[in-house]
Amino acid sequence: MKISEIKEYIYSIRFYILLSSLVFVGGAFAGYSFVYNFPEETQQIVEEFKEFFASGEEMTQFQIFLFILKNNITKLFMILLLGIFAGIIPLLASFANGMILGIFGCLVTESLSWQFFLAGILPHGIIEIPVLILAVAIGMRIGKVAIWRIFGGKTEIKKELAKALKFYIIILVPLLILAAAIEAFVTTKFLEMI
Repeated sequence: MKISEIKEYIYSIRFYILLSSLVFVGGAFAGYSFVYNFPEETQQIVEEFKEFFASGEEMTQFQIFLFILKNNITKLFMILLLGIFAGIIPLLASFANGMILGIFGCLVTESLSWQFFLAGILPHGIIEIPVLILAVAIGMRIGKVAIWRIFGGKTEIKKELAKALKFYIIILVPLLILAAAIEAFVTTKFLEMI
């Protein structure tokens, strides 16, 4: 994929990138306020995450890297493909991820500090969040093409899926590898310094 093709593709999904970003930010605000409005439900979410992360306590850093990578690659691939259902699932994924960030942002900043929260999120999140937003945008674009096709529009769903998968493999997967490596090997070092 040439740089001109990459630019052209990103430009073609610019509206969806904006929408995905707004939904993600909205989810983050909703998550932040969720902590205050639903303390019992918040505690339940925290307990579920503790159980999830407890499984990684005995892993080596490389195993953690592989676990994060597999998880992110699978989820983003599903977000992309499930966009075919009118783009609704990608939008929900954007909101849900923003909400989780908002919940943990609120909890960590109240119990520890903003510095600790930013050190835990920024190193890998500066890559991972834009990649998520791009995957959601692509999923919504696929959804739009699918809807047009259903209503007799002259769109090629196979061609759109091929472009999306090419972009996913060539651009998003390498970025996910980088983000997972930073999360597994760098983020922990940042947190130890605080």
